[in-house]
Amino acid sequence: MTDLEGACRYVNERWCQMTGLTAEQAAGTPWTQAVHPDEREQVLKAWQQAVREGSEFVLDHRFRSRSGRTTWLDTRAVPLRDRSGRLTYYLGANTDIADLKRTEETLRASEARFRSYFELPLVGIALIGPDKRWWEVNDRLCDLLGYRRSQLLRLSWAELTYPDDLATDLAQFDRVMNRRIDGYSLDKRFLRQDGTLLYASVSTRCVRRPNGVVDYFVAVVQDITERKQAEEHIQHLAHFDVLTGLPNRALLGDRLEQAVLRALRDRVQVGVLLVDLDHFKRINDTLGHTVGDQLLREVANRLKGCARQGDTISRQGGDEFAIVLPDLEVNDEAARMAQQILEAVAQRYQIEDHELHVSCSVGISLCPRDGRSAENLLKNADSALYRAKDLGRNNYQFYLSGATIVARERLSLENSLRHALERDELELYYQPKWDFHIGAMTGAEALVRWNHPELGLLPPARFIPIAEDSGLVLPVGEWVLRAAVKTVGNLHKNGWPGLRIAVNLSARQFRQTNLTDLVKGLLIETGFDPTCLELELTEGILMHHTEDNIAALRAFKTMGVRIAIDDFGTGYSSLSYLQRFPVDVLKIDRSFVTDLPTSDSNAAIVDAIVTLAHGLGLEVVAEGIETFEHVEFLRAHGCDQGQGYYFGRPLPLAEFENLLAQDRRRAAAA
Repeated sequence: MTDLEGACRYVNERWCQMTGLTAEQAAGTPWTQAVHPDEREQVLKAWQQAVREGSEFVLDHRFRSRSGRTTWLDTRAVPLRDRSGRLTYYLGANTDIADLKRTEETLRASEARFRSYFELPLVGIALIGPDKRWWEVNDRLCDLLGYRRSQLLRLSWAELTYPDDLATDLAQFDRVMNRRIDGYSLDKRFLRQDGTLLYASVSTRCVRRPNGVVDYFVAVVQDITERKQAEEHIQHLAHFDVLTGLPNRALLGDRLEQAVLRALRDRVQVGVLLVDLDHFKRINDTLGHTVGDQLLREVANRLKGCARQGDTISRQGGDEFAIVLPDLEVNDEAARMAQQILEAVAQRYQIEDHELHVSCSVGISLCPRDGRSAENLLKNADSALYRAKDLGRNNYQFYLSGATIVARERLSLENSLRHALERDELELYYQPKWDFHIGAMTGAEALVRWNHPELGLLPPARFIPIAEDSGLVLPVGEWVLRAAVKTVGNLHKNGWPGLRIAVNLSARQFRQTNLTDLVKGLLIETGFDPTCLELELTEGILMHHTEDNIAALRAFKTMGVRIAIDDFGTGYSSLSYLQRFPVDVLKIDRSFVTDLPTSDSNAAIVDAIVTLAHGLGLEVVAEGIETFEHVEFLRAHGCDQGQGYYFGRPLPLAEFENLLAQDRRRAAAA
């Protein structure tokens, strides 16, 4: 209830809820104060006119609460008079009509859309009678079918339907006429006036009379010729390699399964050869991917020249090829093919201005001797290929049955790894990290290598899984941590203060009960600046034993140690844990960087990760940076740091120090 000036004299509890005012605050406040500012002047004029005339006040308007929430109200107020008939107050009611307004807006939009269908359509639209004849058609449908409107209106859709598609269309049409359905959608072909085919997606709905009889049909016709062509192209891409035109992994798997079924039925053999080029990466790194791609195409042609009719040659990815040899009578056929491949691949290549010489290694498995499924045959051929590589490359090897050789090699590596620490065979390599903001190297990631006395320098992928399974990862991990802290601590003292070192923690390491005590003791023992130590964990590690993880991370945070999430976006990627866990850095996995900036999806993912991280106050490090284009894109999109071959490969300590010195001289010169 308000006085004639509109000041509130009484408000109920609902009014208080809507406005965000208490009853005491509302008393004496004009009720129009909560009207949306854009409409306040209009509402006030209408109110004043009603008061002057002593008439009822009725108006729809927008309303905004103190919290900023906006809604629509239907406001109605009636005049109250005293015994002498003098106007004294107004009694009003406000009804929330937001749903009604939304419904009205939806109806208006729906009507506008429907009108626009015939006025400015992007698809063909027609009204069709129960006799299948066109009653009304739009310009787009005439264009699609190649007829003038007057011509179409003398025809039926059945006359223009491709004969092979007519039966399906008529069956659906009859179901509508018999009241079983009210509409249907299908892909079909129309015969255009010039005799060509139009692939179309047709959606048909009927409009019935009150008695249920069909009055007419509304049909929407969309040209899907490009989609059909794209589907055929996608079908090709799904089964063939884009670079070489050879069958890909999926098609090879299907053909291998069919060959195995025939072999088991007809009691013959199937051979599987895996062919891998030796040291192909050197060509890519030194001459570029363009030359590398041309080399792969030439190798594919030579493999085709070695194959028999009925063999399948496939590119498995990278520089690896697979060959299925069905219907083998004797083992020697696979060996002769492998030798022929070795000789063909080894012949010189002339690509652009480069004369190249490459060799290959071949692994062979046979069905049924080495397996009765495509999966096992490929796996065992891969094992044989691995042996060929270990035996010096440029040779072929048959799979040794029973996986005894693999188990023996694994056991041998495990036994050697137990003595690697005491024999001082482990070595740290350092991959530099580049700060995009200051344009200089500010740290590195520590990567362990094993100088095996017989096998040479082994990367982590060769022995860390064995260390994980055997429990040796704990002493190896502690050695890596101590060596990294000690070495970088010495660099701090020798002119490189503030240099950060990142150390990877495995799942087993992170869950050892004394890890935080170990790190704390090491920092105290060496006097190493904890802010220069960064521990890298994968998302998968953090997803288990959550409360224990939080406690450990908080302990590291208290020490001042930084925490990084490695390979972000490839694992669980649950955003909730980023809020719960005290992390400092997100590392973008190299798989998202490789195709930048040409891949729109990868660009969007990287942009989203950077935005998310910065929104949470985290730094972003991108891995796998190999080109100037990578650098420019990541710098432009706000990435904080990067690492990859563009800035430097993992290097031994002495070479890493030289790289730091070069960077310092470059910065000074700049």
